[in-house]
Amino acid sequence: MPQTVYFNDLASRHIGLVRVSLVLILFTAIAQFPVFALIQAHVISFNGAQPEDVSFALQIAYAGIISILPIQFRLVKYFNTRSYLLIVFFAGILLNIGCLFVHDFVLFSILRFLTGIVTCMIAGCMLIVLFTTLPEPKKMIVGISLFFSVVLTSGLIVGIGASRVVSATDWIAIYYGMIGLQVIGILLCVLIFRSRPAIKPYPLYQLDWIGTILFMFGAAAVTFVMIYGPRRYWLADPSIRYAAIFSVLVLILFLYRQATLKRPLIDLGAFRSGKFIFGLLLLLIFFGIKDSINFIYGYSASVLGWSSKDVTNSGLFNIAGVILATFIVVKAMLANKKNLPILLLAGFAVMFIYHVWVYLHLTPDLSLRELYIPIFLQGFASGLLFVPILIFCTVSLPQSTGMTGIIICTYARFIATLNSTAGFYEMQLHFNQLYKESFLGKLAPGNEILSQRQELYKGFLMSKGIYSSDAIGISNIVIAKSTGIQSQLLTIRAIFLVAAIMMAVIFVILVLFAVINKIKASRESVSAK
Repeated sequence: MPQTVYFNDLASRHIGLVRVSLVLILFTAIAQFPVFALIQAHVISFNGAQPEDVSFALQIAYAGIISILPIQFRLVKYFNTRSYLLIVFFAGILLNIGCLFVHDFVLFSILRFLTGIVTCMIAGCMLIVLFTTLPEPKKMIVGISLFFSVVLTSGLIVGIGASRVVSATDWIAIYYGMIGLQVIGILLCVLIFRSRPAIKPYPLYQLDWIGTILFMFGAAAVTFVMIYGPRRYWLADPSIRYAAIFSVLVLILFLYRQATLKRPLIDLGAFRSGKFIFGLLLLLIFFGIKDSINFIYGYSASVLGWSSKDVTNSGLFNIAGVILATFIVVKAMLANKKNLPILLLAGFAVMFIYHVWVYLHLTPDLSLRELYIPIFLQGFASGLLFVPILIFCTVSLPQSTGMTGIIICTYARFIATLNSTAGFYEMQLHFNQLYKESFLGKLAPGNEILSQRQELYKGFLMSKGIYSSDAIGISNIVIAKSTGIQSQLLTIRAIFLVAAIMMAVIFVILVLFAVINKIKASRESVSAK
C-alpha cells in the first residue's frame, strides 16, 4: 500500500488513526499562525504595540508561509520525513520561547515571519503525506477538504482556547500552550513515521534560492504597505512610498526569474488558462469578503460588551457551519464532479443571505441567539466555497504544472486578506465620517430632539441622586457615546450592503458562465453527431 512508504508497520495497519494523527499534527502547526487573532488586546499591551502592529504581526507570518511554500514542496521530497518534521518542530519551540522574552516589536515581527516558515514546512508536508493515505479517486477532493477545513477553523479553535487562558492567567501562558501542542506533534511524528521512509530522495536540482529571497523581501514590503498604508495616508508617507517602490521592483525581478529559469518556483504558464484566472478571481473576491465576519466579532465586543471568551465561543457556530458545509461538498463532489458549479452558486447565495441578514437586522441590542445566525451562515458559506474554488483552480491546470495551482491560490489568499484589511479600514473611515457629519447637524444647540434626549438623561440621573450640574455633563457624554455607536452600526450596515451587492453580481456572473458553458457543450455535441 502507498501509505507504508511513510508510516511504520504498526501505524500502517491502522490507517484511520494515522489520518487522525496527521490532522492533529497539521493543527499543531497551523495553530501557531492565528494564535492571537481574536485576543489582540493582550498582544498590544504585552508588546506596547498599536492595533495595526498586531495586524502586521499576523500577516507577516503569512508572508513567511507563502515565501517558503514553493521550496517546501521540493524539500519534503528530499529529506527524511520524520527527521525533517522533528527538526522543524524543535525550531518552532525555540521561536515560541523567543516570543516569551521579546518585547521589541521589530524582533517580534521577525520571529513571527520565521513562525510562518515553520508553519508552512509542517503543513506542506502534511498535505503531501495526507494524499498518500487516500485512494486515488478520493485523493484530490477528500485530501483538500480535510486540509483546508483545518486551515479555516484552526483560528477560531485556537482563539477559544486562548481566550480561556488569558481570562485565567497571564498572556504569556499562550506560548506555553503552543509549545505543548508542538510537543504533542513531535510525539505523534515519532509514533507513526518510519525512521527511514521507503522512498528515493528527489534531488534538489537548481533550487531558486535567489527567487525565494526576492519573494520574501517583496512579500514583507507588500505586507508593510497594505497594513500601514491606510493609516499613514498611503504614498504621502515616505516610508510607505519607498516600501511600495521596493516591493514593485523586487516582485518584477522575481517574475522575470520565474519566466526565464528552466526550473522556476512557479510555472507562469498557469496564467494562460482562462478558467484558472476566473477561479483566482473568485478566490480573491471570496477571501476579500469573508473577513466581514470580524465586524460582527468587533460589534459583539465593543457594542454588546461581550468578553473575549464570549466572542470566541460564538465562533463555535462558525466552525459548525464550515464542517457541515465541507461534509456536503465532499459528498456532492464524490457523487458527481459536475456538482461543482451548483456548489459555487449555493455558496455565493448563502454569502449573499448572510450579508443581507446583517444589513437588515443589526441593532444596538442583538441577543446572543440572534448573532448565532449570521455567524453560522458565514461559516456555512465559507465551507461551500473554499474547497470548490480551489478544486476549480487546480483542475483547470495540466498536471505538468505540479503544485503551481495550490501555490498561486495561496498567494491569492494572501493578497485578498491584505486587500480586505486595507479596504475595510478605508470603508470604515469613509462611512464613519459620512454618518458622523450627518449627526452633527442634528446635535446643534436648540435642536428639539437633542433637547428632549438631554432632559430625559438629566431627569434619570437626577433621580439617582446626581446633582443637576453633573447630570448635564454626563448626559452629554452619554449622547456622544450613543452617537458614536449609531455611526459605527450604520457603517457596518453600509459595508455589508456593499458586500451583498458584490455577492449578487458574482452570483449572476456564475449563472451566465454556467449557461454559456451549457450552450457550448450542446453545440459541440450536435456538431459531433
